[in-house]
Amino acid sequence: MRFQNREFTILELLELVNDRRIDLQPPYQRNFIWTNKDQQLLIDSILKGYPLPSFFVYKKNDKKYVYEMVDGQQRAETISRFAKGLIKSSDKKSINDINKESFLSYRLNFVELSEINDNESVEEYYYLVNKRGVPLNPNETNKAYYYNSAFINLVNELMSIQDYIDLDIFSEKSISRMNDRGLVEELVSYLFRGITDKRTAVENLFESEKEVNDGRDCVKKRFEVIVKKLLYLNEIKPINQTRFAQRNDFYTLFTFVNETIDNSEELLKYQYSILLFLDSYKYISPSNDECEPFKNYAINCVSQSNSKNARSNRLTFLKLLLLNEDVNDNEILKDIQAFLEKKYFLTSFKWKNIQGYQLIDIDQFIK
Repeated sequence: MRFQNREFTILELLELVNDRRIDLQPPYQRNFIWTNKDQQLLIDSILKGYPLPSFFVYKKNDKKYVYEMVDGQQRAETISRFAKGLIKSSDKKSINDINKESFLSYRLNFVELSEINDNESVEEYYYLVNKRGVPLNPNETNKAYYYNSAFINLVNELMSIQDYIDLDIFSEKSISRMNDRGLVEELVSYLFRGITDKRTAVENLFESEKEVNDGRDCVKKRFEVIVKKLLYLNEIKPINQTRFAQRNDFYTLFTFVNETIDNSEELLKYQYSILLFLDSYKYISPSNDECEPFKNYAINCVSQSNSKNARSNRLTFLKLLLLNEDVNDNEILKDIQAFLEKKYFLTSFKWKNIQGYQLIDIDQFIK
């Protein structure tokens, strides 16, 4: 493998991007995952003249692309978005508010790879650059193998929705292993086929071009609506600071929001406040022997957690907890009531009626 150091101006990088002479998303690359804050920090650095880390590109010998982005995709995408007026700096400056000539002449360091030997590969170099050295998981394998399938293209599109990115529920380690992609694949398969056992539906959808193409617009619209509702909850308290940032809990919250999509934000907000209360005291735990419903939900998050049965049980729990119309017919809620009465030495238990639902009044626990 041969290396050559080069310099490109931002203008030259944008010309490569706009003329489609550089592939920013080769099969081994992750999707664009930077939050608005991440993007603003990069633009701020450029506007202040600070140097950026080097970009690594592979010089190709085919007719479609001149270069393939090996490392630097997030930065390149962000620069392109700013140039198109899609994002602003942290002080709300757009491309039209700055010295364009200075911005476009900003110089970027590129390391150009070429002359790949038979015993080398760009993919391997990508993993080394990103400190990998561990076997590919199914998410990474499928991303590479099915990189141009209808299902992968739909997942790519959904993962690039800014509202979803701004939920910011994944750690850098999870993103580096494409576990964020794995979750979106399962959420999309749920929207196509409902709750299913493990990744069976996902694996089938990789091969089901017609089904995905026929349903993609409907699924995309539904996904966007659900994510917008979740982002509303995120503004109350970031989901990534709760147990619902965990993969199985997030899947359950996503399915619950989908099945109650027509309910008001007022109701959803209060339902979320109940979950936050329970989470703040860690009542939902596999070791909570004092409350069977909390214990069972937690066990379904860790034991056979991706099975259809466990997923269905978790959703049922949320429905019984948050969509209760009659306490007397709800054994799970009665158990929870008994647990909380004992925990807080209550002689009477209060309920809050919101739009016909009898919900736990969390104000009674605040002293």
